[in-house]
Amino acid sequence: MKRNMPEATVALCKCGEAHKIYGVRFEKIRDGQWKYTWAFPMKESSAKREGYDSTTIAGMIEPDEEYPGCPYCGSKYFMICSCGKLNCNLAIGNTFTCNWCGISGGVTSYNGEGFQGGGDR
Repeated sequence: MKRNMPEATVALCKCGEAHKIYGVRFEKIRDGQWKYTWAFPMKESSAKREGYDSTTIAGMIEPDEEYPGCPYCGSKYFMICSCGKLNCNLAIGNTFTCNWCGISGGVTSYNGEGFQGGGDR
């Protein structure tokens, strides 16, 4: 009997406190909607070998009730930079600095247009 497995992928996120990357498992709920379910420490060399540095996800994202958060700082939410990369939500007030590209800017709402979960620019 074949089980119907959910569509899932792993994207990279960078923690601003630890300055390390980690993997985040995203599971597709329906077209245009994903939940993130799990996070785990990861080496950059492993991420590249597994292809996690080129993951792209389009749609709205939300945490699963059981999502443990960043394995370094514990944050359960993300900031998505205009460069398209995931970061732990460590914004100070309404200002955010990306841990991938270093750009700082104001915080706005995510509209679901998509992001790239890793890799250097």
